[in-house]
Amino acid sequence: MELNKHTTLILGMPNFSCASIAHRLRDLGHDIPKKAESQQAYVINWMLELYEKHGDEWGDVADSIFRQEQGHE
Repeated sequence: MELNKHTTLILGMPNFSCASIAHRLRDLGHDIPKKAESQQAYVINWMLELYEKHGDEWGDVADSIFRQEQGHE
């Protein structure tokens, strides 16, 4: 995977920033352990998967997912 502005943002995400994202993903049905390191790994992996699938639009896709109703993925 190429290191660019998107992947740098994703891979550089500090674990305290991942907690709220992990919490929202849990609300949407993701099974994420509550340990900080696990949350960080899960969120970064999830974002990288979005980037691989949607390219530069990954952030818009993530925002769309976050706006979904609880329990509907």
